[in-house]
Formats: sequence, C-alpha cells, structure tokens
Amino acid sequence: MTEMDFILLKELIHGAEVTEKQGFYHFSRFTPEQRDSYADNKDFYQKTFASSSVRMEFETDAKMFAMDVSVNKGSSRTFYYFDIMLNGALVRCDGAESYLEQPDFHLELPLDGTRNRVCIYFPSLVEVRLKRAAYEDASFIRPVRKNYRMISFGDSITQGYDAIHPSLAYPNQIADFLDAEVFNKGIGGDIFNPALAVCPEPVMPDFITVAYGTNDWSHCTRGRLEDNAEQFFRKLAKNYPGVPVLTVLPIWRKDSGRITNAGTFAEMRELIRKICAAYPSVQIADGMTLVPHLDECFRSDGLHPNDFGFQFMGRNLFKYLPQL
Repeated sequence: MTEMDFILLKELIHGAEVTEKQGFYHFSRFTPEQRDSYADNKDFYQKTFASSSVRMEFETDAKMFAMDVSVNKGSSRTFYYFDIMLNGALVRCDGAESYLEQPDFHLELPLDGTRNRVCIYFPSLVEVRLKRAAYEDASFIRPVRKNYRMISFGDSITQGYDAIHPSLAYPNQIADFLDAEVFNKGIGGDIFNPALAVCPEPVMPDFITVAYGTNDWSHCTRGRLEDNAEQFFRKLAKNYPGVPVLTVLPIWRKDSGRITNAGTFAEMRELIRKICAAYPSVQIADGMTLVPHLDECFRSDGLHPNDFGFQFMGRNLFKYLPQL
C-alpha cells in the first residue's frame, strides 16, 4: 500500500482546511476567527471540530483504498457512519453506534483497477482525525474539482442532526445537486450569531444558505431574536456583497403550537421573512413545506429529521436553487 502524503491529501478533501499535528490530519470547517466567536460557549466551541459536510473525493485506477481514523466527541451524539459513493452510487455505510466504545475505525474499499470516482462522506456529529490514508496499485489518484463553493450557516439541522447517512444531510444534498464544495458552519443549538457572520472566508463563496430560528424561538425574547437576526443579515451582506443567499425558514417541529417569549412559531418565521426582505440578494425557502409533518420523518424528539425526513428536505429545497 502507498500512503498518501500531506500535499495529496489536502487536494482530495472538500469542506475543510487540513492541518497535520502529532501524527494526525485534522479537518477544520471553521476558520480560526469563526471558531473564536464561540470561545465563551464550551459546548458550541467543541462542536466546531465535528466533521460536518467534510468529504474525501477523488478519481483513481487503484485496486484498493484504505484509511484509519480516530473518532472523538463533536456533538451530543455518539454514533458515526461514513457513506461511501462509488461512481455516484452509495455502496457502503460503515461506522459504529458509539465512538466511546469504538474510537478507532479502519476502512477498506476494494476497487477493480479501472477508472473509478470515489467519494467518502465523513460523519456529521463527531470529530474525525485521520491517521492514515493509502491506496494500492494506482497509476493515478487525482482530486475532483467542484464548479461552485457554498457556505451553510445554521443550527443542529444544518450540522446534520440526526441523519445516520451523512450524505443525506441537506447541505450535502444541495452540494451534490449543484456540484459545489460546501463549508458547513452548522452548530447544534445555535441561534443567529452576528459575530460569525462578520468573520470572512479565505475565498469568496458563490452562494450561501442560512437556517436559524428554531432555537431563537425557544430561548430568546422577540427583541433579542429580531436584533440578532438583523445584525446577522446586515453583517453577512457587508461581508459577502452580492452573493446570493437562501434563507431556510424553520421547519415544522412537533411542539410548534406553543407560545414562547418570542411569540408563536408562525410569528417567529414571519419576523425572519420580514428582515430578509430588506436584502435583494436573499431568497426565502418556506421551511414548513420541506419535511412532512409526520412523526416517522423525525427522531423521537420531534425536532430533528431522520434519514427519511432529510430525503424530503433535500428534494424540496432543490426547487429553490435555480433562483440563486
């Protein structure tokens, strides 16, 4: 087996900056400035290390690909699974129910020695550190270039709660539909965070998705929600002038009939819609139409879509993308 060197590995990774430290390759979907915006919240800060929407994608005529990883906490969930696509078809889903019981994972992917396109979606809710990646009998292994670059801001649903298959998280579905590289800024439990919107990316994105509101509705007053959202979109427009933005209003949740300090669920959604109307580059996706209002589309909490629900969410978001 021929081990990949650091230069090659960096070219094959999408959705993160790659660094090497103490014998591991680390993947950062947040810039240092963006991560520092969560310095006062230990839980959120730790979630910035999760490998949400990180993938390894390449073409090769190798007869075998293998990798070894160490898995660590990246959210409140312990399960982790890698989706492996071969020439556009999902052929494997490998991982474990708990990184606490199985922190080390070895993947082997036999190939036929002809030209193949391999895509490995990393799990959304844990931190993955790569120990080793290797291939056998290859005359070439080269990266796959994307046509677009996108950023997805949001809360737990953007981070990928609770898809077992990471390829079904809606930012990954959008990225695949548009042939884009996605940098996923989703943090479970997050609200509109103006400090995050002002931190620049090293490369200007082609488009942006924003999906907050459900946690703001649960934990903020109407005044705080309005102030945070207005600041977020104002700073986003200043930081990324002219870049198209798709704002995904909160999807249905089982307890959406209650009234909080931010008002009713419908009032919260309309408030976000009103704020977005001030920005011509911002389009709205009606979250209430994205996932069926059925228990079987959600995990037991009635809040986070399961794999079935995420399939609907991705498919229904596609119709908004031509507007971008």
